[in-house]
Amino acid sequence: MTLIDITETGVIKGSGHARDQQRNWETVLQLLGLKTQPLIVQPPVCFINENLEFFEFGDFYSGTHSVWAFQFRGERDDFYFIDQLEQDFEQTPIILGLEETARFMLPIFHSYGTLKNIYFIQKESLNIN
Repeated sequence: MTLIDITETGVIKGSGHARDQQRNWETVLQLLGLKTQPLIVQPPVCFINENLEFFEFGDFYSGTHSVWAFQFRGERDDFYFIDQLEQDFEQTPIILGLEETARFMLPIFHSYGTLKNIYFIQKESLNIN
């Protein structure tokens, strides 16, 4: 789950809003690929006006915001551990000013603490269709 716009637009050339959304998604894929080939079970889905009290984001964020969710797994079940994913994503640069509704201190993923804007859940299925 993340507050960062990681919409998969498929735009891989040029510049602009849709390209920047795709760039954020590509950043996620590259980070996941540090351990093994990621298999995307469910590409990013955006949920609008979600009450953040039902999510595990940092205390800096409250109220209702857009939340992006996606589901993945690795080719082998033993390659992804939440603590390692948090380390891999921590302070990775992203592009802001897209469709996100939350405001951020810096244009980076935070996977810890008060500014946490991305987190991971280990489950077989999240039912995010």
